[in-house]
Amino acid sequence: MSAGDQLQELMQAYEAGLSEQLIGAAQGPPELRLQDIETVPGLFQPRGGISERHVSDLIKAIKAIGPLDPVTVMMVGKRTILIDGHHRIEAYEAVKWATPMPVRYFEGTPEEAVLVAGEANSKAKLPMDNTDRQNFAWRLVLIDRHSKAEVARASGISEAQVSIMRRAKRTLGEQAGDFSSWFRARLAANGKDHEPKGEDEREQWMQQVADRYADELTKKFSTKLALNPEIAAMALASYFGRKLPEVYGFLREHLGEDDRRAIEVDNDEF
Repeated sequence: MSAGDQLQELMQAYEAGLSEQLIGAAQGPPELRLQDIETVPGLFQPRGGISERHVSDLIKAIKAIGPLDPVTVMMVGKRTILIDGHHRIEAYEAVKWATPMPVRYFEGTPEEAVLVAGEANSKAKLPMDNTDRQNFAWRLVLIDRHSKAEVARASGISEAQVSIMRRAKRTLGEQAGDFSSWFRARLAANGKDHEPKGEDEREQWMQQVADRYADELTKKFSTKLALNPEIAAMALASYFGRKLPEVYGFLREHLGEDDRRAIEVDNDEF
């Protein structure tokens, strides 16, 4: 289901709930359990994904001080939808939080909530980077329910950029919804989109991206990471958080058989 379809579904439920008096900022309890909150990240998570490092920091905070600042939810019919606080929810789930956690209620429509979620993330401790802002704006353009000024304000990009996105959407027509990122949508609108085809082409593309990331690391850190592997490992552990075991598995694939055996011998001796 596309973001536009999700929003339409929520709007219909919201409007139906108005007549039944099932909606309002004061309709719910001040604390809720994890299982009572429904997430719709395609609408209300403006970033491209979850920052594992941020989740790790929040996990430490929960273990040290208990419940975090309230997450923002809204009631749509009998459903309680998460508007802001996806990283906090991830952290609660990671520590298997069993007691109710504090919430605050958003008073407004689902359409307004989408904009508020973007604005909240633009001002948060972990603000959206330029790619996240552009992708969120593109998502709002695809939804096609907000003015140019509203999209620009919620995402933090210029109205001129929003106009370019709208032209790209018209150019792509029905295919516009196939592109979740503005980068790919822009290439496609300009006739330059080349999706990797086949395993060989995909591996070549992945290697090119990896080389670019490696170049960026070199520019940023020079030889500091290579000369301090233990610190490098600590930094990577902090960055990848819960994804670290998966990364470790992929790293093993880049080791030769002799290196793997040497590591296993060292571990056995330890």
